[in-house]
Amino acid sequence: MCNSDYTNINKKNSNKKISKTTGLFITGTDTGVGKTLIACGVAWLLRRRRINVGIMKPFATANQVYSHNFKSQDTELLAAAANVEDMDDDLNPVFFPIAASPLMASIITNNRISLKSVLSAYRRIRRKYEFVVVEGIGGIMVPLTNSYLLADFVKLIGLQLIVVSRPNLGSINHTLLTVTACKKYGLDIVGIIINRMPSKPDIVESMTPQLIHELTGIPIIATIPEQLRPNSQATGRCMERWFEVNIGVDQQTT
Repeated sequence: MCNSDYTNINKKNSNKKISKTTGLFITGTDTGVGKTLIACGVAWLLRRRRINVGIMKPFATANQVYSHNFKSQDTELLAAAANVEDMDDDLNPVFFPIAASPLMASIITNNRISLKSVLSAYRRIRRKYEFVVVEGIGGIMVPLTNSYLLADFVKLIGLQLIVVSRPNLGSINHTLLTVTACKKYGLDIVGIIINRMPSKPDIVESMTPQLIHELTGIPIIATIPEQLRPNSQATGRCMERWFEVNIGVDQQTT
C-alpha cells in the first residue's frame, strides 16, 4: 500500500504550493529510478482532475527503436497515460539507438543535438496544453552537449521539478547531490517522491523518507510501493492527496 500521508513526514514548514505554472519536470537521482512511472502517474492524475495535460520526453536513448510509432518506449507510456496523439518527433525530438548519455550517444553516432530544435518542439507542445509533464533522462547533471547539461535545459524551459528517489542504501547521498545541483542552477524542487518501497521495508528503507525530508526541507509527496507490473493509475492515486492540496492549476474540462 502506498503512503500518501505526507503530513506525518513533512514536519518542516515546507508546504510550497505549485503556482499556476506551465508544467512539471520529472528528474531522478539516477538512471532506472522510475521517472517514467512517476511521470505517467502525474499525467494520469492531472487528466483525471480534468486538466488538459500534455507530455514530453525531450531526450531518450535505448539500444533500439521501440516501435513504428514511438522511438522510445518511455514516450509511448507517457502518451498513453496522458491520452495524447501528438507526433513522436515533438514528444521525443532527440533519440539515439544506443544506451548512453545524450552527449556520449551523439559522439558515438556522429550526430549533433540541436537544443534550438528541442525548445521549438517544447513550445509547440506547450501551446496545445494548459499543463505539460516533461520527463528527463538519467539525473539532473546528465550532459546533453559539451556546453549544456540537463539542468541547463530545465532552466531554459523554466519548469518546477519533482525528484524521484529510492529508499535503499545510498539514496540519501544521491538525493542530496541532486538537490544541491538543482539549487546551484536555481531550479525549484516542489517535492520528492520515494519510489519502490518494499512491502516489508528494513530499518534503513523505513527511515529514508523521513531523513531525506529533514536534511533537505523538501516535501515528500508520496512513497510508491514496489510494483510487479508498474501501473500509472495506482501510482497516480498514491500522489493524489498531495496534488489536491498543492497543485495550483484550476480544474477545467478538457
